[in-house]
Parts: sequence; C-alpha cells; structure tokens
Amino acid sequence: MKFKKQNQHGAWAMVFMPLVIGMVAGGFHPAQLFYMAGWLLIFFMADHVLFFIKKRRREYGYLKAAALFFGLSAILFIYPLMVDYRIFFFFLMMLPFGAVNAYFASIRNERNIFNDISAITIFALAGGGIAFLNLHALSWPVFFVIIINILFFTSTALFVKTMIREKKNPKYRMASYAYHAIVFIIMLSAHWILALAFLLSLVRAVALYGRGWKMKQIGILEIVHAVWMTALVSLHITNFM
Repeated sequence: MKFKKQNQHGAWAMVFMPLVIGMVAGGFHPAQLFYMAGWLLIFFMADHVLFFIKKRRREYGYLKAAALFFGLSAILFIYPLMVDYRIFFFFLMMLPFGAVNAYFASIRNERNIFNDISAITIFALAGGGIAFLNLHALSWPVFFVIIINILFFTSTALFVKTMIREKKNPKYRMASYAYHAIVFIIMLSAHWILALAFLLSLVRAVALYGRGWKMKQIGILEIVHAVWMTALVSLHITNFM
C-alpha cells in the first residue's frame, strides 16, 4: 500500500471552502460533520486513483490506498445517507466530471483548463450536497453554493495559469482580466458584500500579474483569499438570504 502526499496548498481551499459555505447556507446538522470527514477521504481516494492513472509504471499500492480511503468514507457516509439518502445523487452528478479528470490524467495534461473546471464543479457539487443535507430541497441556497464556488475557483484557476504556465500568453491574461471584471460586475449588481468578496479576486489578478511569484507563494495566497471569500459570502448568506 502506497500513500501520496498532497503538496498543493491551494487544493485544501478547494476541499473545505465549498463545505463551509454549504453548511452556512443550509444550516447546521451533526450529519454534516460526518459528510465533511467522508468527503475529505473521498478527496484522498480520488487523488490516489488519478495519480495511479497518470503514472506510466503501474504501482497498485496507490489503488489499495484508494480502496482504504473509499471504505472509510463509506462508513462515515452511513449517517448522512440515513438523514437524507438523496445526497447520493450529488455524487452521481460528479461522475461525468470525474471521468474528464481521469482522461486528462491518462494523457498527463492535468493543467488543462477544462480539467480544472471539471474538478471545480465536483467540489462545488460537494458544497451543494452538504447544504442539501439539512435543507432537504433543491432550493436557491443549494444552487447559490454551487454557483459561487464555481465562479470563485474558476477565477483562481485562471489567475494561477497567468502566474505560472501561461504567464507569457497574452490570450490567457486577457481572458483572466475579462473574466474577473465580468464576475465582479455581476456580483456588484447582486449585492455589495458579494462585490467586496470578489473585488480581491479582481485586484490580485491585475496587480500581481508578471510579479514572478513562486507556486508555494501563490498557493498560500489562495488559502488566504479563500478565507476572505468564505467569510464575506457567509456574511451575505446569514444576513441577506
């Protein structure tokens, strides 16, 4: 059995931010704690499976580790499924996007923007699922959690690409600027707190471009950024939704 260390700082923000916002939007239920722990193990499982697919030399120890994580997560999800079995459908919706991630892992092109968006959608659905667990209905808060996380993490994906792999690509730079500006305008039209939440996204996309930051610095920044976003979005939810 082989275990892979997760060394991408920004990935932790993508794991926990949708869950926290989902709990705020849906209200708290003890089953959400089991959901959160189970989802973390599913993240570990998927990470090991994709790593196995990516490696040209098949090392089945990673699949054994993935099976262990899956088994533990299945135990943790017993209680949430008893509370509302319909959260299972959120995981079914993740499968096509997981297939996209597997495809890009197989061709060793995980940095493709479509692969990023597929992964982002999976994590956003997890946030919607944890909100649904207490709401028991596909109401606006569930959709809000999914949409806000997709918008935020897509902005992160574009920003990181303009800072690292596509830093000399003017098309990516302009796409990033345009995306951040459009999302900010949409949020401004929705509510000033949401606009403030996404203002930092816009500022960092423009101000930090070409600064030569290292990947670790960017990852730490995005964790701080995610905390900022989570706090303001949660404020909006609790006071204006």
